[in-house]
Amino acid sequence: MTRRTPRVFIGLLIAMALMAAALILSLPALFGPYEPHQFWITVALGSITAVLGIAVILLRPSKRTPAI
Repeated sequence: MTRRTPRVFIGLLIAMALMAAALILSLPALFGPYEPHQFWITVALGSITAVLGIAVILLRPSKRTPAI
């Protein structure tokens, strides 16, 4: 019996990686010239990354092999 990683898990993992990369790229702009929306963009990206991270942890495949 073959084990397949669920597509939802892979999709959430990719989405989390993209959001985390966008968050890292948006952090230096917080310390530059004042931009009124930069703080909220960073907060939104951080929140989305945290929610996706929790979803990835909850939906990860089990380590046990199923009994045949």
